[in-house]
Amino acid sequence: MAISSLPCIQPIIYLGKPDGPTCHTGSETCYFTSIGDLFKEQEVEETNLALTTLYSLEATISKREFELAGKHGKRSWTKRLLLDENLLSSKIREEADELCRTLEEKEDSSCTASEMADVIYHAMVLLRHKDVKIENVLEVLGEDSLNRV
Repeated sequence: MAISSLPCIQPIIYLGKPDGPTCHTGSETCYFTSIGDLFKEQEVEETNLALTTLYSLEATISKREFELAGKHGKRSWTKRLLLDENLLSSKIREEADELCRTLEEKEDSSCTASEMADVIYHAMVLLRHKDVKIENVLEVLGEDSLNRV
């Protein structure tokens, strides 16, 4: 019998959704990643990077404050700021002004990022001085985010 004389065979494809994970990773499957999952993973990675950086900065500033109490460790700008409220306040004002000037003077985004980093650093020193955790700030920001947007 020639192949051309065989009846046409249609494959049956069954698309089912499992009741639970079928992969050792806990996922439905490990054979593909949906586009939506890739975007979610990227958002999570960016959020984790930001939070890790803020928490790391907070820990470093706390370490400098601890070194002040024990009168050990090398001199640092952070220690100077923690010891002098007037200096800290003036630096925050100065850095905020420089950040605003990046907008007014239409400077490039790298300048804006650099000035914002300075504002965040000095604000984090003020938070440490006032014994406020970044977690508290993030909670307030989360609660108020709907009103701010």
